[in-house]
Amino acid sequence: MDPAAISVRRDGPVRILVTRLRYLGDVILTTPVIDALGECFPDAEIWYMAEFPYSSVLEGHPGLTGVFDVGKGAASMLSTIRKIRKLRFAVAVDLFYNPRSAGILKLSGIPVRIGGGRKWRRRLYTDIFEPDRSIRSAIGHHLAALEILGCAASERRPRVYLNGDELASGRSAVVSAFGGGAQARTVAFHAGGTWPSKRWPASSFAALARAVMERFDSRSLLVTGPGEEPLSKQVVSESAGSAAALPMMPIRKAAAAIAACDALVSNDGGVMHTGGALGVPTVGIFGPTEPDIWFPYSGMGPYEVITTNEECAPCHLHECGDMKCLEKISVDEVAEGLGRVTGW
Repeated sequence: MDPAAISVRRDGPVRILVTRLRYLGDVILTTPVIDALGECFPDAEIWYMAEFPYSSVLEGHPGLTGVFDVGKGAASMLSTIRKIRKLRFAVAVDLFYNPRSAGILKLSGIPVRIGGGRKWRRRLYTDIFEPDRSIRSAIGHHLAALEILGCAASERRPRVYLNGDELASGRSAVVSAFGGGAQARTVAFHAGGTWPSKRWPASSFAALARAVMERFDSRSLLVTGPGEEPLSKQVVSESAGSAAALPMMPIRKAAAAIAACDALVSNDGGVMHTGGALGVPTVGIFGPTEPDIWFPYSGMGPYEVITTNEECAPCHLHECGDMKCLEKISVDEVAEGLGRVTGW
């Protein structure tokens, strides 16, 4: 498609809608698409549609004109469709292409709808993008969708933007977690994970907290996701006073606390992507999933992946009776990776 075909409109600005309904890390990994669209169509308005609370991570993004928060149920879906129809979008780029997002775009009457060729919903799009199989990273996969618009874009780091008040609040949260006083060097940990099979053992995180204190004279701070309070409590309990834990926080407050830390060690997941998108030196721990897809940060900053590359990986199992892919990762390996990304 010729970019000029959507760059001129007589009755108002050209509007482009990007959508990835969920989850936190997946939404963050689409932010390079926002930047690329802004470069290719500098006069266009770029909007985004995502489910709450994942949509909140897009607040303050300088490349976005607005964000549609889609709630649960048919009523929210219909309300969103009405809002989108009023704005008369020229193009929609669906980076999730599940039944709900595909249906919303079709019913919104957007004339150019770009999506993936998955199952029956490919019929709800006007254009299907099928990236070359040589493209492995999620960022590259998303950017390939823009080729239909004549927009060629190179891979770049995802971004999350926090304002000054949020950053100050994050610093306060870190200080408060350790009982006040001067802010010392701090490493954020995320010991949780959406799947049990993604979680490096809690005892290993506790041992890492002790090693971080001994090797780097730094304390460790657990970021706690929904339902992860017992896990964070276990790590803190076994850390011999080297770690503290944040309570469960909304996404942006947790992001601000991570931004206030000097580094992040995280299992594969949304918290890991948050650290990378904030530019925080990050070590990602991988077991059953592919680092080359979900940790596409090589050469983009102080980031490193730790994995054992077991013969059974990637298995994508949510639960596994043999967690050797994670249990074989030693505390020394992760501590050394932390030293490399921080220069400590």
